[in-house]
This record gives sequence, structure tokens and C-alpha cells, in this order.
Amino acid sequence: MFGSKAGIWRLSLEQIEATVADHLGRGRVRGNQPGPCLSRQVSMYLAKNVGGWSTTRIGRFYNGRHHTTVLHAIGKIERLRRDDESVRRVDRGAEGGCSVPEWRDSSVSASSPDGARD
Repeated sequence: MFGSKAGIWRLSLEQIEATVADHLGRGRVRGNQPGPCLSRQVSMYLAKNVGGWSTTRIGRFYNGRHHTTVLHAIGKIERLRRDDESVRRVDRGAEGGCSVPEWRDSSVSASSPDGARD
């Protein structure tokens, strides 16, 4: 009815960030270090696809990042989901109360497949 995938009450950006931070570490930090960068990208992906937030609002929440940065993060996680089974569990886990699977010790890294940092 309201166009939100999260139901009547939309998950807040703070809730999404806190849940992902429990599994991957804090993503709402300055800079582009690999650990926080991946955490932030997963949070951005979930905020858009589970929470239904706009890319502009998500970018503002993450220290004023541009909406195109959010689009890049979403695209990267979508590519990782396509190529890596452990990443495919993001949506399934998120549907069950915004729980994110453990990736810390898996093959997922903060670099892109060609080795360049995002």
C-alpha cells in the first residue's frame, strides 16, 4: 500500500547500520578503509532494497556521500551477490529482521574482482 518493502514501519537507517555493524563493523566512519567500506556498502544496499530509502537520504546519513556513491555501493553488492553464495544470504537474512550473515572470515573482500579498491 505505501510502497515500502519493510511493511508499515520502515526500518530506520540507524537500525540497518547497527545490525550490519554487529556483523561487519561500523560503516559510518570517515575514509575508505576496506573493512568499514564493505560494511557501509552492505548497509547502503540494505537501506535501499529492504528499507526503501532514497539514495540521496542514504548518502546524507553516511557522512554526506553523494547519491552516485550510494548507487555504486548498491551495484557492487548486487555483483557480489550474483557471484558469491555467501553474499546472496544478505537478502534472506535481512527479510528475517535485518540480520546479516557473517562474512568476516569468508572470501568477500572490500576490493573489486579486478583488485582495485572501491
